[in-house]
Amino acid sequence: MRSAGSPSAAVRVGRLGVVAAALVWLGAGCAEPPGPSPEQQAIFAQEVDQELVVPAVRNAMSYAVGEVTAPAGATVRLVMDNSTTTSPAMVHNVVVVQSEAAVERVGREAAGAPDNIPEDEAILFYTPLARPGQRTAVVFTMPPPGRYPFLCTYPGHFRFMQGTLVSTPAD
Repeated sequence: MRSAGSPSAAVRVGRLGVVAAALVWLGAGCAEPPGPSPEQQAIFAQEVDQELVVPAVRNAMSYAVGEVTAPAGATVRLVMDNSTTTSPAMVHNVVVVQSEAAVERVGREAAGAPDNIPEDEAILFYTPLARPGQRTAVVFTMPPPGRYPFLCTYPGHFRFMQGTLVSTPAD
């Protein structure tokens, strides 16, 4: 019979530790995402003229759509839908800026900013960060007709996650 200090016992304990750690890690990925904050609940309950949804591609640094459209002056709910994502690294938002010239600057400045939203005059509207399994939103009035770029400002994502909010003339 071997003693508890023998190499065989140490290997068994070590393997059990690795298995236990893996189970904890896997279990953490299966946890339910936190529910929406009271502020987000109010935003999703608000009546709007149109809802625009920007879904994330599951577990990727990519939006599933490149363009969303609504008429100028409409009250719009812009939704960042990260509900199919499970990877903890895939935290996303949608930040609408005034022009293409602002995309690079805002994307770079976001890494050190609180909630990844820099103080920048070019930012028109933004959704809060949506963690895996979450949806977040913002309500705003569509700007004058034009094309407004949007990006994800989570660190490193803006180079891959860009699209366009199109404001069309009101009917």
